[in-house]
Amino acid sequence: IVFPKYPPHTFPLFLLAETVDRWKKLSKRYPFKRRFRLCPMPNRLSDALQKDNIIYSDHTIFVAKSIYDAYVPHPEVPWVSLTILMDCQSKKVNKQQNGIVGKILNRQNNSMLVPIVELPNCQAGVIFIKESIYSNHLTKYKLPSDHAFAVALGEFQKNHNVPQIATKATIALINVPFEMPTELLDTILSNFFEKPRFMYRNNTYEINLDEALLRSASFSRNHHIFSRLRKLHFRCVSLESKSNSYENHAIIVRNCTSLQQISCANLAVPKQRIHEMAFANSCPDGLRKYFDALKASFGPFLSEKRASLLASRHIHPTFLLHGERGCGKNTLVTALANSLGIHLYAVDCSEIVCPISAQTETKLRLVLARSNICHPLIICLQNFEVFGVDNEGNDDQRLIGAFQTELMELFGKSEVQPLFVIATSNRRDIKSTVRRLFLEAIEIEPPSVEERYQILRWLHTIHKTYDQVCNATDPRTVVQVFNTRQGALNRRTNEAFHSVAEQTIGFLHGDLKTLYVNARKTGRDANYLAEEHFTKHLNAMQGQFSDSMGAPKVPKVLWSDIGGLAKIKDEIQNSIGLPLRHVHLMGGNLRRSGILLYGPPGTGKTLVAKAVATECKLNFLAVQGPELLNMYVGQSEQNVRDVFSRARSAAPCVLFLDELDSLAPNRGIAGDSGGVMDRVVSQLLAEMDGMGGDSQKQIFILAATNRPDLIDPALLRPGRFDKLFFVGPCITADDKLAVLEAQTKKFILEKAVKLKKISEMLKSEMTGADIYSICSNAWLNAVRRTVATTKDGKTQLNELTGKSVVVCMEDFKIAIGKFVPSISRSDLDYFNNLRENFGS
Repeated sequence: IVFPKYPPHTFPLFLLAETVDRWKKLSKRYPFKRRFRLCPMPNRLSDALQKDNIIYSDHTIFVAKSIYDAYVPHPEVPWVSLTILMDCQSKKVNKQQNGIVGKILNRQNNSMLVPIVELPNCQAGVIFIKESIYSNHLTKYKLPSDHAFAVALGEFQKNHNVPQIATKATIALINVPFEMPTELLDTILSNFFEKPRFMYRNNTYEINLDEALLRSASFSRNHHIFSRLRKLHFRCVSLESKSNSYENHAIIVRNCTSLQQISCANLAVPKQRIHEMAFANSCPDGLRKYFDALKASFGPFLSEKRASLLASRHIHPTFLLHGERGCGKNTLVTALANSLGIHLYAVDCSEIVCPISAQTETKLRLVLARSNICHPLIICLQNFEVFGVDNEGNDDQRLIGAFQTELMELFGKSEVQPLFVIATSNRRDIKSTVRRLFLEAIEIEPPSVEERYQILRWLHTIHKTYDQVCNATDPRTVVQVFNTRQGALNRRTNEAFHSVAEQTIGFLHGDLKTLYVNARKTGRDANYLAEEHFTKHLNAMQGQFSDSMGAPKVPKVLWSDIGGLAKIKDEIQNSIGLPLRHVHLMGGNLRRSGILLYGPPGTGKTLVAKAVATECKLNFLAVQGPELLNMYVGQSEQNVRDVFSRARSAAPCVLFLDELDSLAPNRGIAGDSGGVMDRVVSQLLAEMDGMGGDSQKQIFILAATNRPDLIDPALLRPGRFDKLFFVGPCITADDKLAVLEAQTKKFILEKAVKLKKISEMLKSEMTGADIYSICSNAWLNAVRRTVATTKDGKTQLNELTGKSVVVCMEDFKIAIGKFVPSISRSDLDYFNNLRENFGS
């Protein structure tokens, strides 16, 4: 009807063409904006990726090549229009604004002109911006820290307001809790604006106080300030240009812009939730549970209404972090202050404490008075264990009372903004007089296997990014920018981290950091980190810390190294291996406390204990009974307490008490004048009874003795050493053959050597040490025979190696002929009688 000249079958084509034409017209009138996700980028990484730009800006966005090509028509004009879409945010923004005005403001999109940089290894569909600017947007719209913005990009048009060079810029420095000379501030600002910077009005910017900005001379001269103050923040109040006295954005150029500084302001700084250089959490992942606990404790005091209610009830935000040195206390406090956007003032208590109490009180008052200079503020008192203690190690009640009084006066001031006091102590046991000064005490324990793995992976992410940025000529070509807190990990590196995490039981955050840095230096030339890069440094650290509380060395003894004793192996594996394999089934039920191995000397009691630790991948603490005894009153009991404390800190572990009869003899008949042994036995009984208090810490006690009849009977009751195993000599030929195979597995034997025939040649009852002596003498006979062959001149002595020694049957016969048994028949009868009395 409409087009009678054309055939009817062409009408669908006409409809399709008309639809496309109308869609093009509508898209010109109402252009479609593709939405992207706006994500924060680490602050230092953002600075490093645009260090070659002519004009520097914190507002620079980083995108993939596809987005860059779509919105930047010419590379000489790398500017785009960034629009924050508020239509999808209106339900979350300013919920308190009701009425027509509030609804209109909520629906308005915020557009701004920003520089754009292309990154080859950037996540597609995501726009990255510096985290400090991202935090400014969150603060502006009063959004939570985990909120995700939806944004749209637009090309730079002719009608856009081209950035002008500012003729005058007014800034306000944000107060810091440190005293800084005016000349130093002028130097910092002059060096910071040495490069042209594009800024927006009413935004907060940060200045990194490093050696590159301050120059070496100024940095070293004021090192006492910059060692604790790493950043300085300021707020751009107003911008003026020749054409406009009220610019929204402008370029500040030194010698062209008049920089005016007004009075400092007390404001919160931009929040930092990710690391300053890498896409990782600001807090190590292995310490996350303590970070969340401390942040949750801060929560009620960050709300003005709740804080005033708590203050009226004399509940103040004072917290105590305590744990061993190197467990990450200061790292936690720093990460918490950054994530909340609160200033941090850390001071060592050793700088406060003086010989005269009045001087200590004065210094303490000056430290707490920092809250009048800068707020909101966190005051961190490091090494708090030295505070409130006199020269003799007793509690100084005057200082403790003065500290409590100063806190009450500090929090009693109405003008004080959010203020927190955190004390860190290197002692795990806190006295009650100190504990009552704080609202909450959080103990940082040694990390578990999974937490150690997370710490190693966190360290790897950070150091890998540092290497890429510092060593690359152009960091943009090598740095991978993805919105994830855990990047891809090489398979061999991942396996190495799992293996190292299992071997570093008792290692703290600082120990793992040292281990990782040393391993990274060893594997500098490799593209990945393998277990062999850690082995040397791990053995060295475990050797240095073998007697310390954190990292006892695990001996490398396998079940295959022990011949015979098949029944004892099965019993011990069931007693210790079962609770480790099925922890979820144990719950809070009763657990076996200890196993006592008794028998003649040389039967392998100590070797069995070492094999348990190795096969079950446990720490091993070996203690000889006599070495715990001391001549001073009370020191022997303290040594017993220290041993069990080390075992708790290194859990899961095996605590092996050798020569138990010398440590815990029968009470009342020891014959010592002061009753020292009676007190030691009582202390040992008390410690063993307290081992079952914490079901999460797997501690297995093994003991060995040659004289179980001399041990106090209280130790042998069920609940303490409730399993007694007799480790006797080898009687059957099969047992002797098993020991021979274990001892000679590293020997090179002649084909004519038959170990079964040798086992039949041995005497009826022999200990493992006796068989070891025969094998050792046989090998020495083979060495002498090998050396004697060099006298013929056919072989040089320096050409011989360990593989040149071949043990033959004659060597064993000579060793057996010279062998003298280590235990007599009367000794065997004595131990057989003990076996009948004690069982097993």
